[in-house]
Amino acid sequence: MAEIDFDQAELVIVRIAQIASVFGQQAGVGGMETAGNLISYLAKHPRDIEPCLRFGIMELPADWHERGSLTWHAMNGKVVHPDYARRARTIRQLEKGQTDDR
Repeated sequence: MAEIDFDQAELVIVRIAQIASVFGQQAGVGGMETAGNLISYLAKHPRDIEPCLRFGIMELPADWHERGSLTWHAMNGKVVHPDYARRARTIRQLEKGQTDDR
């Protein structure tokens, strides 16, 4: 395992919290949920870490919030994996005769 530069890690976490707080406030959603969603997306798409940390969420794809790697609690209380949610969305779109190029 690579050594962790904890000073840099602290800076990254602070920056993610700043980005999530601003975006959450603008979007009318929670900053904590936004930060978790950012971590979920960036873990799956590490090439987007630098643009996001430098310039903010607007550097990410429009549907970034749907493309993460972490599970979440659905409104029905079940834990949902993003792959399952993406498959379910694709099935709904196919049933409607639509396609999605993800």
